[in-house]
Amino acid sequence: MTTMVGRSAVPPQLRRQLATTRAGRRYQRLLHAHGPQLEFLVTVYPDVRQHVETALERLLGAVGAGPVDEDTLAATSRVLDDLDRYGDVELRGVVGQLRDELELARGRTLDEILADC
Repeated sequence: MTTMVGRSAVPPQLRRQLATTRAGRRYQRLLHAHGPQLEFLVTVYPDVRQHVETALERLLGAVGAGPVDEDTLAATSRVLDDLDRYGDVELRGVVGQLRDELELARGRTLDEILADC
């Protein structure tokens, strides 16, 4: 798993999954727009890097699988906590939106999550 968070960080299989829906493409645009700041945060804060890597690995495991499990939701929530703590004002605003979407993800597959956002 790569430690960069920019365009190249998302594993190809997950990137393909994101590209299939309007919501997924929105997530890709958010990642691209905040890529430099995200790359800085994972470089400066090893715990943020580890949280991002764990969340990406778990999300990759959710591609084509059943409902996203609680451990994956918790890993993703840790990343959002990190971004809320260390990000700039604009990124923290995005985190608020993503946190709301994460709460709606409980009990749903990745396909369902991406289709409804």
